[in-house]
Amino acid sequence: MPHRPHLLPAALVAAVLWAAAPPGPAGTALFAVTGLLLAATVVVATAGRATQAARAWYLAAAGLALLVVGHALGLAQRLGPGGPPAGPTTADAFCLATYAAMAAAAAVILRSRRALRDWAGWVDGAVVAVAVGLLSWVVVVEPALDGAAAAVRLLAGAYTAGDAVLLGVLAAFSGSAGPRGAASRWLVSGAGLLLVAHLMETLHRLAPGGPPRWVTALWLLAGLLVAGAATLPSAALLGAPGPGRAPFTGRRALGVAVAVLTVPVVELVRGATPVPAADHRLLQVASVVLVGLALTRMSLAVGDAQASARARTALQDDLAHQASHDHLTGAATRARTLQTVEAALHRARRSGSLVGLLLVDLDHFKAVNDAHGHAVGDLVLAATAERLRAAVRTGDTVGRVGGDVLVVLLEAPGSEAAVLEVAHRVLAAVRTPVAVGGAPLVVSASVGVALSRDGDLDADRLLREADAAAQRAKADGRGRLEVFDDALRATLAERADLEAAIRAGLRRGEFALHYQPVVDLRTGVTVSYEALARWDRPGVGSVPPGVFITAAERGDLVCDLGRWVLRTAARQLAAWRAAGEAPPHGVAVNISARHLMSDTVVADVVGALAAEDVPPALLTLEITETVLLDHPVAHEHLRALRHLGVPVSIDDFGTGYTSIGQLQHLPATTLKIDRSLVAPAAEPAAGALVALVVHAAHAFGLAVVAEGVETPEQLVALREAGCDLAQGFLLARPLPARSLPPVRTPLVPGPLPAARLVEPRTR
Repeated sequence: MPHRPHLLPAALVAAVLWAAAPPGPAGTALFAVTGLLLAATVVVATAGRATQAARAWYLAAAGLALLVVGHALGLAQRLGPGGPPAGPTTADAFCLATYAAMAAAAAVILRSRRALRDWAGWVDGAVVAVAVGLLSWVVVVEPALDGAAAAVRLLAGAYTAGDAVLLGVLAAFSGSAGPRGAASRWLVSGAGLLLVAHLMETLHRLAPGGPPRWVTALWLLAGLLVAGAATLPSAALLGAPGPGRAPFTGRRALGVAVAVLTVPVVELVRGATPVPAADHRLLQVASVVLVGLALTRMSLAVGDAQASARARTALQDDLAHQASHDHLTGAATRARTLQTVEAALHRARRSGSLVGLLLVDLDHFKAVNDAHGHAVGDLVLAATAERLRAAVRTGDTVGRVGGDVLVVLLEAPGSEAAVLEVAHRVLAAVRTPVAVGGAPLVVSASVGVALSRDGDLDADRLLREADAAAQRAKADGRGRLEVFDDALRATLAERADLEAAIRAGLRRGEFALHYQPVVDLRTGVTVSYEALARWDRPGVGSVPPGVFITAAERGDLVCDLGRWVLRTAARQLAAWRAAGEAPPHGVAVNISARHLMSDTVVADVVGALAAEDVPPALLTLEITETVLLDHPVAHEHLRALRHLGVPVSIDDFGTGYTSIGQLQHLPATTLKIDRSLVAPAAEPAAGALVALVVHAAHAFGLAVVAEGVETPEQLVALREAGCDLAQGFLLARPLPARSLPPVRTPLVPGPLPAARLVEPRTR
């Protein structure tokens, strides 16, 4: 049924006509018409919308209709030949029924709000009912009916009780949790006006001619407020349940306190006049009831506060658990794990007990993600963590310290044998197949075991020792466990010493750059250089690059080394430019994966170029193909550098998993073929493969460099395959800048067939 708000204006017009009409049958008829229009407004408005409190509004409409009938009968009886009746009448029965309908409507709303079991709200309502009922009776009703017949007093008491019950239910509604709106305020205001209208009517009930016309107008105004509330959009929200119990606010506490003070206030007001014994008894009973209700309310408030405190504590514990535990596996986070290990070591120092740490590094986990997807990888990780928890003792900690690395902390295991027993159980648990789409998936792990006796280590060192043992397990065939021993301890010590020496060497200027020419196979002259770091360690001699670079790549030290290379190469480029000897394609420097993924790489490159005023096109960054495949953030940084005009070369092509079709998507200008493809290039099959790579790179606008050229046969094969550039010991070894031959000196031995040079793409 559509919503028809035009009924309310019609009711307002009827109310105005009633106010203008003189007392009599016409006025009584207009009063009845106004009231019935108001009741119809509620019905039509409710039928026009879906609301959980529809039945409540229909009850409110019934209450308005009963009110209209009762007052219309009352007006007719007053205007009758016998005058206003002295005792209860049929009109009073209809009016009293109004209270029942309105209270029932409020109760239905409370039920819709799921507040029927909100005992605190009902206690608040009872406090309001007792306080208002007592105040109304003792201060207004009882004095106005002094000397009246018992039937009249009984009727007045019924009205007062109806007012008290209605306001009590509305007080419970006002304190219930749930959405508010203008409809709620209008409804409560209309119910409050019913109380005022009743009190005014009681005061004038025994007056000649009955209550004045303005008192009757109050009843109509209360009906207008209720009907108007039904037409508001927020009327549909009155029955919507709230998120929980309404809090015991300061305003509600003040209301309870004021209600408890009702009895003293009444005693004070009536103190100057004699108080009948019945009133004394009523005040005493009301005082006991109010105090009991107040104590009950305080008890409920304390209970709510305690429950709220428990809920906050539980929430804080839950948030703390979420912050300290990995959401995927439920294992402790790295930070939490290290804290737990440190605490266990501290206790071990006091008790002299043993602490064991197992580091479980899943084997070939990247292959699982690549073959089955990351969702399956997550499933394997979660299943592994669950199995570790089942395999260890109660109280042992399972943590996740890396993407596919879990640890188990064994506190006070009793003996090294007990630790190894748990480690073997862990190995067996990890090997148990994981069901993936109905098919079993087997994943092994390399387990490293580290022990601390008497807490003689810190958490970081114990974790490093377990990791070193796991790495040895991987190197020895995977799927096995290794215990950290003196040999590994010596290896870690050497590693730490080497890292410290690298750091000191960078600070003291012990490192140098050597430059290996990159030759144009068309002209035989040098077009660029590759900058290669060299280290002459005092007291040791020349350290192989594979040794110090591998050591640096174990941590952020490789970023420091990379920044030094960038600055030094840019400085040399500036010197060559000043002398007019700069190669046309500049210098290529190698960037490690860790440095490329760091937040500072773009700033490091830009800073090195800006410091020496070197054009970006003269500094090429060489990165391995696997970096781009494994680390998406590397793509972002390389694209930012390409946008600045810095060339990019894909190094070691042929050793990773990049397909030829992916070349078009790489942010590169040059492709460098790995020496593993160049070495057999003179053989027919290998030469065909090199030619395929060269032609594909040319198709995507990439220049091709072949590295590791050591024989004339390789050089000839590369020229026949169409390769553009080459470098290797056959052409020139890496040398310090001062020892390099002039750029224009041909380095290609002997006459060679013509070749096509592809200029690096600029996109």
